[in-house]
Amino acid sequence: MSKKILILASFIGSGHKKAAEALKLGLQCDDPAAEVEIVNFFEYAHPAIAKAISALYFKLLNTDPETWNYIYDPREGKARVAEMLGLDGLVKGIRVKRVLDYAFDDQVESGIKSAVNSGSRINLGMKELLMMVGAKPEIAEKIYDEESDKIKFPYTLIEGKLRLMKDMGEYLTFRTQELFLEYKPDVVVCTQVLPCMFAAKLKEKKKTTVPLVAVITDFGVHSFWMKKEVDAFIIPYSGVSESLTKNNISNDKIHDFGIPIDKKFSVQKNKQKLKEKFGLEDNVFTLLFMGGGAGFGIDFFDTLKKLEDEKLKIQILIVCGKNEDLRLEMDKMQQLMSIPMKVFGFADNIDEMMAVSDAIITKPGGLTIAESMVSDLPMILVRVIQGQEDNNLKFLLENGMGIDAGRGEKLASIIIDLMRNQDILKEMKPRLKEFSRPQSASKISQLILSLVKN
Repeated sequence: MSKKILILASFIGSGHKKAAEALKLGLQCDDPAAEVEIVNFFEYAHPAIAKAISALYFKLLNTDPETWNYIYDPREGKARVAEMLGLDGLVKGIRVKRVLDYAFDDQVESGIKSAVNSGSRINLGMKELLMMVGAKPEIAEKIYDEESDKIKFPYTLIEGKLRLMKDMGEYLTFRTQELFLEYKPDVVVCTQVLPCMFAAKLKEKKKTTVPLVAVITDFGVHSFWMKKEVDAFIIPYSGVSESLTKNNISNDKIHDFGIPIDKKFSVQKNKQKLKEKFGLEDNVFTLLFMGGGAGFGIDFFDTLKKLEDEKLKIQILIVCGKNEDLRLEMDKMQQLMSIPMKVFGFADNIDEMMAVSDAIITKPGGLTIAESMVSDLPMILVRVIQGQEDNNLKFLLENGMGIDAGRGEKLASIIIDLMRNQDILKEMKPRLKEFSRPQSASKISQLILSLVKN
């Protein structure tokens, strides 16, 4: 009988989906008979929930990234919702209320309510929900009185949002159970934290015994990952293990295999032929500008104009992602600039572009970092998504693999300095090699297959 592997991902952004796809390729390579299914978790749960969460995420990133950073991790992050006690708790509660009212606006809240009211749920209880999202039992007691079903002050300030999250948690736990019953997997793998949290809750409630694998795709660990019901944690590098062990995760569950990426990034390439393919000159400094799947988002014109004024011998590959307006703008700029520029929309041959480049300019997404390290490509980092990408940026800077260009205002001067002193980039190469995990997908695949019960 073939082995059935269920991979749960979020398709909001491209990173979790790309990690899932890399794992599927690795599994099919190691066991061609295996049945591997990737499921967009939020879309499966309910299209209205997927739409609401996507709207919330991109709204905060595009208009108020500091708010996203504040609520990103309610236990370990800045809000520390589980510690709102006393006078300080009142002050914090007022801010958290404002943040949640902004994040869960009428449109988002309406979408969530329409979904959770449309089907069955698995009862969690308010205290259980609070502990599920990181509150210690003694803190949960101070937040909620189970006998009277009342939220205690100052948490009454956010009572409506807490009850909405409880309803959504119950609904998503139920939908996770339905997903497991439908697919009957031998192993469940999560590349995004929320489906992992709900799968772990099902195991805690003895509603499933299926082995559960958590694949962490950023260089820091969100507190929601830290569930004892997870059978294996795949971490991006060894430094992450301490965060897990101090939260009572045993070492034998932790595997330093790296973020899974497509094996094509580790395949040796003929750079000369690739330069000919892209119409690039040989022995000319080549920069790859790359955003995430949603585009880039810095002032390209200002940077390119400064490089143009310096009359540098440089050529540039620009990947605009799904940002069609940016691509059209870059196409126009290409006609105005003397610097050779090649402009692309959403591209699936990033491995080839990385192979011919001397440095990449990108935001510090986990998958892009992993791909760049395997491609031996120094990174210049811009426009950090506060929260998860703060950790990624910190990891790169502390380990000498990247340069912080802020929100792009320092980008031109950094490029000019690097071209005049390319030893800076050469010094990064050994560090990139040290932290790269070219066989990540294969190693994770072998571990997953080993967890299938005979």
